[in-house]
Amino acid sequence: MLVCIKIKPFLFPHQIGEHFMRLKGYQNLLEIINKRTEIEKYLKQNPEMVSKNSKQQPLFIENKLGDNNSKIIMDKDGEGIITSYPNNEVKTNKFAIRRKTKYIPILKHKHEYIEIVYVLEGSFIQEINGRQIEMNKGDLCILDKNVVHSSLPLRDSDVVINIILTPEFFDGIFMYLLSDGNYISNFIINSLYSKSKAQNFLIHHIKDDSLIKIILENLLIEYYSTEIKSSAAINGYLLILFTELSREITYSTGELIKDEQHKVKGRILTYIRNRYKDTNLNEMAEYFHFHPSYLSSLVKKEFGKNLKDLLTDVRMSEASKLLKNTDMTIENIVLEVGYTNHSYFYKIFKKTYGMTPNQYKIKLTNQRNTKTE
Repeated sequence: MLVCIKIKPFLFPHQIGEHFMRLKGYQNLLEIINKRTEIEKYLKQNPEMVSKNSKQQPLFIENKLGDNNSKIIMDKDGEGIITSYPNNEVKTNKFAIRRKTKYIPILKHKHEYIEIVYVLEGSFIQEINGRQIEMNKGDLCILDKNVVHSSLPLRDSDVVINIILTPEFFDGIFMYLLSDGNYISNFIINSLYSKSKAQNFLIHHIKDDSLIKIILENLLIEYYSTEIKSSAAINGYLLILFTELSREITYSTGELIKDEQHKVKGRILTYIRNRYKDTNLNEMAEYFHFHPSYLSSLVKKEFGKNLKDLLTDVRMSEASKLLKNTDMTIENIVLEVGYTNHSYFYKIFKKTYGMTPNQYKIKLTNQRNTKTE
């Protein structure tokens, strides 16, 4: 059952007709971003309405703030875990930045998008996959799709930002970043692979003198002080952010992510072995929920050859097995391994094994006869 939780958005000065200027530095950003919303004012005045284990939390929010300006699309599974989906605005922009609401516990949930959690001020405690983690000022957490998490209420002094990134966000200019094979790209690859049962997260502390901190602050200033947001500027900041994060993530953390990426390689190979007769790049990309260009580069990086050559290898291997282990005619084998052009099959087979299928079959027969003598 799908439900919509209606949340009244906080209006910044430029959205209510006041004179608007670009934010001037971190303190100015903090003043704007940390202004109390209507829901926070209500929660502050009525703390008894919120319970850590309250099952009425979504209903409570919907009843108190009934306007249609913003909707979070949610679904609850059989285990009671809520899944959040990108709304139309997020789908269109492919990203969004939100400040985490204070004073209210966030119940167990998961997302159909990648989320970056960054602590600007204070601290808070969240539970990820059953593990309780305290995040302090400067800590950054990247959550992949469908990882189950929750958090305890934020206090007055806590300021936490959520950056939402849809899978489509990583198309286009981010394609080459994802093909670099670095730690962050490996994490994103595994996250975007929706069939994966392993949900992961990364936590990294951003130092005060770090370039990443400067990038994040400028990203937030751009997002919160510009009436018409510059997607080019935001994309630029995010691209640099991922690049710098990949440089700072430790080797050991990177290896763990890389292990998960190798599992994706195995699934791709299994898919090819099962579907080699009739699959193609676009069908594979749709199955794995990857951009076709990215899937092509991933296959090339992991297997050292393009998809066409990989499919040819599998087809030739299967043809060899059929010639060796069955009495099928060569004509039937050609069709069985996914070819319709017999001449092309003969050409590729000879190039692979150095002889025609007939010669190959005769050689196998002679070898068997020699062993029985």
